[in-house]
Amino acid sequence: MTLASSGVTNNLLSVCKQGQIIEISAISSIYNQKEPVFHSKRDELVSKAARRNYDLFDGFLVGEHSGTALFKLGQRKGISVGGKNAPLYVIGINAVTNQLFVGEGEKHPGLWTTVLSFSEHQMKFSHPGFHHDTPELGMEVSIHSSMTDIDMKATLYRFDHLVFLEFEAPVPIAMQDHALEIYFNDHAATTIKIN
Repeated sequence: MTLASSGVTNNLLSVCKQGQIIEISAISSIYNQKEPVFHSKRDELVSKAARRNYDLFDGFLVGEHSGTALFKLGQRKGISVGGKNAPLYVIGINAVTNQLFVGEGEKHPGLWTTVLSFSEHQMKFSHPGFHHDTPELGMEVSIHSSMTDIDMKATLYRFDHLVFLEFEAPVPIAMQDHALEIYFNDHAATTIKIN
C-alpha cells in the first residue's frame, strides 16, 4: 500500500509540472474593450505597451505543455494541439501560474501591438534631438527588424528612463525578442533588443 501511494504521489507530481495551454478566441471581449481616456501621452504609451494579462477564464483549456521556459511570444512550433482550422501561436505566457495562452491563426489580435517599450539603457545611441524639452511630440524614426525584413515607420518617445516606439501600423509582438535597428533622419542608427 505504501508503494502504491508512493507511485500515486510521483504521478501527481509529474502532472503538477505540466502547465495548461489556454486558447483565447480572436473575438474575445478582451480585444474589444473601450479605450480609456488618457491624461498624457506617457500614460497612453504605458497602457498600450503593457502585456495583456490573460486568465484561464478568458478562454478555454486545449492542452498541456512541459514548461513556459520552452516558449516565446509569437511561437508556432511545439504547441502540439491539433484539430484546429489554423495553427496556434503563443500570445501570452504566465510563468508564475505555468500557463501558456495561444490564439488561432497568424491574424489573431493577440499577436499584434502598436507600441513597444524598453529602457533607455538598452539604447546606446544619443541623438541631439532625442532629449528635447517636449517629449510628447516624439521623434519620427524608421525601424528595421530581421524578423519582418521590412522597414517600418514609428515615433520614438522618451519619458524619464523609458523609451517607447509607437508604430504607424500594428507589428508582431514577437519583434520584442529580436534586435531592432532604429534609423534617425540623419541616417545614424542604433540597435536595441527589448528583451
